[in-house]
Amino acid sequence: MKAIYGRTQERERDGMIADIATTIAALFTRCHMLSGFSVQDRATLTRDRAMALLDGGLCVADVSVHAGFFAPPALYDEIAQALLDLLEEHPEAYEVLRGNTFARTFH
Repeated sequence: MKAIYGRTQERERDGMIADIATTIAALFTRCHMLSGFSVQDRATLTRDRAMALLDGGLCVADVSVHAGFFAPPALYDEIAQALLDLLEEHPEAYEVLRGNTFARTFH
């Protein structure tokens, strides 16, 4: 029984990771100017780095955009809303997102 429970948890975590990847990829697809951002504990950031608050003491920080663009407040809001939707569906994603930086991949 323990093995079945472990496999179920593993499948749930894999599904959550896939949903995180899908959410982040969709953000970069929708927001062409977005180069990257991080998700940090609010308490560890200075005011100039904390851009959009999330639940659970997390915030979107260090938002960067392509040279020549200015990151409008709506961009911060869009990132935050996408992550809040994800966190509503997967509350356990807080620990996965915390402390990570997400960047657009160029080939």
